[in-house]
Amino acid sequence: MQFNFFNKRNDYVESDGPVRYLDASGLQRPLDMPRSQMAIMGLFVVAAAVIGGFMLFNVLDEVQGKAARAQASVEQNLAREVTYDLPVLPSVIQNGDNASIKQGFVDAGATIYDTTSEEEAAAGNMDIIKLPSDVSELDAGVLYSKGIPNLSAAEAALLLNGSWTLEVDRSEGVSMRVTYADFTSGTVEAAVQAAIASEGFDPATTPEGGAGVDEVGNTFQTGTVDVGGTVYTWKVSAIALSSVYNISGLPDTAVYVGIRLTA
Repeated sequence: MQFNFFNKRNDYVESDGPVRYLDASGLQRPLDMPRSQMAIMGLFVVAAAVIGGFMLFNVLDEVQGKAARAQASVEQNLAREVTYDLPVLPSVIQNGDNASIKQGFVDAGATIYDTTSEEEAAAGNMDIIKLPSDVSELDAGVLYSKGIPNLSAAEAALLLNGSWTLEVDRSEGVSMRVTYADFTSGTVEAAVQAAIASEGFDPATTPEGGAGVDEVGNTFQTGTVDVGGTVYTWKVSAIALSSVYNISGLPDTAVYVGIRLTA
């Protein structure tokens, strides 16, 4: 017996009779939303617009306001009444050993942050920082632990305005160097002259070719000074602070100054 599985279609026979149509009245109704629902939808749209506008305002305020507040903090820290009390190197170099030099600053009322390593101390060298009068050693330690290049502009302004660093090197004779940020002179040339005046150096001792711009861009001036019968060479150099610390937000007119005195 054979089975045919592929021929199971029903046979349809055409015949005359009535044609039935589906009821399309539902499709012919207007598609307009009822007024009550439209009103509710309108309220949702208005509420969404208000919320979106509020969120956008907050975002813009956070971005723009944060920048404005940061800049205000920088200006506030730079406007503080601070005194540098720069060490007069021809006097400091006569103070004897490093401990006496450091104690002299402390006795004068300065807050000193000592960064001298054990190796430097063993070699007779010293690195100390005079802090701004309104910055504690603890706060300074936190900021210095970050690294000055990693500070915000407000933090850098707080730490640098009113501070200086003194390095004493006794490996070959005696060499002393003071560095600081000058936020008031406005130009590197003015900063150099201000430093020369603060140290009491005589510009007339500058030899021919002893002033200008060196190979790395420092504006400098050199000369000599007699201290207790010993002739020392002084050199004052300055460069834009942004060339030393790439900290966005600090004034473009800020200057990094170095004063060196060597035997």
